[in-house]
Amino acid sequence: MKIIVDQNLPRRLIPALQAAFPGSAHVNELGLGGARDIEIWNYALRERFDVMSRDADMAMLAIRRIGDACVVWVRTGNLRLQDLLQRIMRAIPELHRSLGTRAFRVIELR
Repeated sequence: MKIIVDQNLPRRLIPALQAAFPGSAHVNELGLGGARDIEIWNYALRERFDVMSRDADMAMLAIRRIGDACVVWVRTGNLRLQDLLQRIMRAIPELHRSLGTRAFRVIELR
């Protein structure tokens, strides 16, 4: 499992995600900075990524079952990077279960 982190989340999340989700990357690292949601989504499908985003539109792509990718929908509001990292790290076991089983198309992180 690997995650592509959308442009609305900081690139600095990647080192923390790498341990739990090797191969994860930020859209900017992949040349997708400024890309439309559907372009990011299609890249995620092609390269077998799941998506982490604050964007409700990205969650809607997963709900519509366009492909097999899942979305980790970050709905925490504005947090300092350290607080956001702590929330993500606490959620890692649940993210692994949910993404691994594909039980949910959208996993909300609050």
